[in-house]
Amino acid sequence: MKERIVNKKFDTFVIWGIAAGFTVLYISLLFNHNIWTDEAFTLQLIKGNVRDIIEGTARDVHPPLYYLYAKLFRVFLGDSLLVQKAAAVIPMTGTLVLGATAVRKDFGDKASVLYLLFLACMPCTMEFSVQVRMYSMSLFFVTLNGLYAYRAFTNGKKQEFLIFALSGVLAAYTHYFAFVPVIFITGLLLFAILIWKRERTAAWGVSAAGMIIGYLPWVPSMLKQVSSVEKGYWIPEITWETVWEYFEWTFDLQLVPGMVFVFLFLLITAGIFNIIAIAKRRDRNAVFAVFCMLVPTLTAVFGITVSILRTPVYRDQYILPALGLLALFFGIAMGRTKNGVMLMISLFLLFTGAVQYKECFRQEYRSTYVKETEDFFAKNLEDGDYVIYNWKTFGFIYECYFEEDRLSYCEEFDFSKDFHTVWFLHTAWEPEISQETIEKYSLVIENMGHFGIEHNEFDIYKIYKSTS
Repeated sequence: MKERIVNKKFDTFVIWGIAAGFTVLYISLLFNHNIWTDEAFTLQLIKGNVRDIIEGTARDVHPPLYYLYAKLFRVFLGDSLLVQKAAAVIPMTGTLVLGATAVRKDFGDKASVLYLLFLACMPCTMEFSVQVRMYSMSLFFVTLNGLYAYRAFTNGKKQEFLIFALSGVLAAYTHYFAFVPVIFITGLLLFAILIWKRERTAAWGVSAAGMIIGYLPWVPSMLKQVSSVEKGYWIPEITWETVWEYFEWTFDLQLVPGMVFVFLFLLITAGIFNIIAIAKRRDRNAVFAVFCMLVPTLTAVFGITVSILRTPVYRDQYILPALGLLALFFGIAMGRTKNGVMLMISLFLLFTGAVQYKECFRQEYRSTYVKETEDFFAKNLEDGDYVIYNWKTFGFIYECYFEEDRLSYCEEFDFSKDFHTVWFLHTAWEPEISQETIEKYSLVIENMGHFGIEHNEFDIYKIYKSTS
């Protein structure tokens, strides 16, 4: 008995240590000023009030929940990139906590450990855990929805159906490719109920009706967005090479290529273990694991099919909301293996996670010239100076770094007004300052070096008026 208590305490330490350890790693990636293009859209949108956010989102291609969530952090904690990055980490930590609590309670310690390691160490998850976007939140709600679909089926309690329905609505308000897996989860739950638990049908019907009613206010905006996407969207055509790239994005590493094949081998092995468990023991958890695996699979198939038959709408990262359930499938299926096999799998996953962290650290801190650019302007930008740029579509990102009243597109800047210095962010192949303008206003232009913001590299030119 004493040995069992000691082992239980050790398991608790390991499980919560994994959740806490990866949260610390996520936090260590927050202390930078790299702003990717989609993040800049988020930061710009949450400057407005609630009505501006909802209207702005309705004109975009995403639902509004994450932007409203981010707005709360801006209101109460200030206009800080660090605050927004931290806000993005919280739902990811919540998804890990689900592994240490609900997954552990329902499926055991081994399943909990493997779920946590598989989810946290998948090569795609860490990058999007710290991005100021809705991916970590949609991952949390879809995973919660799947877990409570299982609990609602197993126990049939009202509060479990309530959490199932509420998490589904919140997922749908977070991302459309969180909405899609919720539809499949709801359908699979109905399928299971009709076969094994028909007495739960009425509760399912009430939950489904509540989800529909809860989402009705956004339906008109969603239909407009779908209509605008069908008229033309920037995502390229889907090919067989594109489909394989989806697997590479999810499971491969830049520093250690070929990991995608190891992950696919592990998933196939897990599938075989799961089929054996169903065939030998008619294991209910193994059946649920199959459903968990089906959710991301059907989501990807749906996105690819729509992209082929209508217009390209599916990107590799849109599978991320459903990956918590793929991790749950793996944890349940491989949680029955012997301790030695589980140790080998865990070591492989930890190795993958370590390489993933190295890649993300480089991306967040060393892959751009943001620090050099910020240091340059900290030393040189003075009162009365202006910053102009020649890549017009990048202007909304520059607005995240410079005050709007001293920032301008180069062809819209008035060189006749008084200024101390104009700093020109010159991106190659974009418009130049004409020789006519230089001569008309007696401008002197000096190249100050090569810099950049995000993955846009440019030369900074110092422009001032000649005194001679």
